[in-house]
Amino acid sequence: MKVLIELPTWLGDAIMTTPALENFENHFHDSKITLIGSSTAIEAIKNHPRVVKTYILDGNYSNTYKIVKNIGKFDIFLSFRGSLSAKFMKFCISAKSKFQFDQKKYTKGPSEYVGVCQKVT
Repeated sequence: MKVLIELPTWLGDAIMTTPALENFENHFHDSKITLIGSSTAIEAIKNHPRVVKTYILDGNYSNTYKIVKNIGKFDIFLSFRGSLSAKFMKFCISAKSKFQFDQKKYTKGPSEYVGVCQKVT
């Protein structure tokens, strides 16, 4: 299974995505994970055993578009960001299933993690 994960921009937030990587590894033993995100986030997580490729984004929409159009097809796209640029990327990525962080569903604090990502088809 090919998985593309867009990491949060900030280092601490990126580190907090490691349980998701572990879940992919535990539940989908054949998963091959590609990471896309800021240089800081990529640098922190690029050595995970399931990560096969990384792409660094520089915040430029033109460069982002070029990367995602040539990145290939995936079974799952998962974005831990809810920004406009993340929505743009989600629109451009070719994946069977797409999930993205939805801040509107996260209103009560850390105890309400269930339902934070919204499936988009």
